Amino acid sequence: MEPPRPTKGARSDELLELAHLVRRELSLREETPTGSWVEEIADSLRTGARPGWYYPISEGAGLAFRSERDDHSFAHVHVETAPDAVERARALTEVLLSSLPPTARSISVGFTGLPLAAEEELTARLGQRPGSNVIRRYAMERPLRSRDGEGLPPVPDALQLVPIRDVTLDALSLLDQKAFRGTTDELLIGTDLKEYRRTLVALLEGATGRFLDEASTALYRAEPPTLVGAILTCEKTPRRAAFQDFMVDPELRGRGYGAYLLHWAVRALWALGYERVRLWVSASNESARRLYDTVGFSVTQTAVIYRWDRAPPTVAKGR
Repeated sequence: MEPPRPTKGARSDELLELAHLVRRELSLREETPTGSWVEEIADSLRTGARPGWYYPISEGAGLAFRSERDDHSFAHVHVETAPDAVERARALTEVLLSSLPPTARSISVGFTGLPLAAEEELTARLGQRPGSNVIRRYAMERPLRSRDGEGLPPVPDALQLVPIRDVTLDALSLLDQKAFRGTTDELLIGTDLKEYRRTLVALLEGATGRFLDEASTALYRAEPPTLVGAILTCEKTPRRAAFQDFMVDPELRGRGYGAYLLHWAVRALWALGYERVRLWVSASNESARRLYDTVGFSVTQTAVIYRWDRAPPTVAKGR
């Protein structure tokens, strides 16, 4: 099998078609990029503004591209189903890894186009590289029913509901960072506070779908002033919504605050006329999965993310 080709200088029409294939697969996962994403990706790959590699449509089709943020890289690999799809995906992933700039400490790679069994085979082979970590994530869904509109219990304890846009980005970012610290999810976002802020800004601005203020809220305690938890929701289709961010202060868990936020948001979506709601959760987050089970969510899809961390530099010992 030939090695993948650099996207820099490739034909615009081929890169556009490959980017459309990626968008199609993301749409099936209800992660449809917004705006002129296809055109922007294709153009940045052709000009070299974004590093990328590809297999032409005539050779089975495959595309890999990467973006750098500080010392971490985020990448995506897509291949069309074929007997050699796993090999093409592996070759595309390997070139992403081998071309990492020296400043990159780690990389997270998502995949589309492969059946789950093929993804498992691919990541098992990639996982033999030292520094590898395979993160399994579940999409969980729940239908919205008429009983979801029935009365909601009063706000817990001495807390109050606050509109999301009345909470500062700094406060939301700090709570997000605190909630995910030490978990698998931290590997996907990072430890830097500005990464959480960047993610929240994109969410609030509709990068993952129209943000639903009416189905997003925060729990706040006045004395002492504490942001207890928050849930942020966006629209995926006119009938389907997604909980994009859900956080509760780790020091205040086990008191029913998370369950209350979920019930509140489910009730809000039912009142808005949506028919289903979805969320993503890491397989290792067992406590969150148990909570989602009790609220009526069930697993509908599995995705795998490959993470690689560069070994820290060796410091020579003094004589």
